[in-house]
Amino acid sequence: MDKRASFILGAVLLFGCLYETHGLRLAEQKCQEYRKTIASFPSKVIGRTNVFDTPPNGLPAREGEFPHQVRVGQWFYEDEDDTAFILRCSGALISDRYVLIAAHCLWTLGDEEVSLGRHDYTRNGTFPELSIKRDDLILHPSYDEQTKASYNDIALVRLAQPVTFTSHIYPACLWTEEEAAEPTKLTSSGFTMGKLGKLRDTRLVKIQVSRVPNAECSREYTDSGYYPQGVTDALLCAESPVEWKSLCEGDAGGLLQTLDRDSADVYRLIGVEAKGHECDQSHQKFIFTKVRQQLDWIESVVWGA
Repeated sequence: MDKRASFILGAVLLFGCLYETHGLRLAEQKCQEYRKTIASFPSKVIGRTNVFDTPPNGLPAREGEFPHQVRVGQWFYEDEDDTAFILRCSGALISDRYVLIAAHCLWTLGDEEVSLGRHDYTRNGTFPELSIKRDDLILHPSYDEQTKASYNDIALVRLAQPVTFTSHIYPACLWTEEEAAEPTKLTSSGFTMGKLGKLRDTRLVKIQVSRVPNAECSREYTDSGYYPQGVTDALLCAESPVEWKSLCEGDAGGLLQTLDRDSADVYRLIGVEAKGHECDQSHQKFIFTKVRQQLDWIESVVWGA
């Protein structure tokens, strides 16, 4: 091959590589970076799956199964011998400095602590836990905390320091495809809510849910006051195979995800649970704020798009 042909071939290959990366939106470029980083870890949790049976109280997650899942809460000190961690909500690590959460879960503005790498907050696990203070809270600009309505119920927590990714702490990718590509079976995960040591089970649990038409959630929540305009296209309705107690007995803002098609180690974050359940009710249908509908805002805050 002569020099001219070699130059042309090299240029074509270079252009192809650049297009493969730069032809994608920013969230997808970051996902590719995450997959490469995670693939370099010497040991990883095996056996993650999108298909499992859901017992009545949810299936306890294995340690490290959801490396992006964080708990957000506060420590309260009634006296030096009586401390309690109050869980506010779950969140998803989506970069080394940002956690995606439901906007309604941080109903008090204080010194929240973000805890990573923990799947049970009453017992120490095999992996070390990482705790980082909150540096800033950025609510979605269209979220109205003065009303009961639960539209654009999403926020970003900026961490006080960057996270060093490990085999059991790393981000989720964001779902970027069209709605038609979303799988019908999804995994929801969340912690049990309560004071440290006051509950029988404080593990991270998962339930398998099915995506159902939004009209079904609109009918169920007609009188709740949370969705006066109905369950819109920016929301997703999911149904659990078992009746699930309201999230007043669990954390606020549980996550909705599915495993990435190209990696058994990475989850794609599809939604964050929106408010809408009364404390004395049980439900089988739940409403999530779609991540894909909020990508422009997320990318602009997290990566300066």
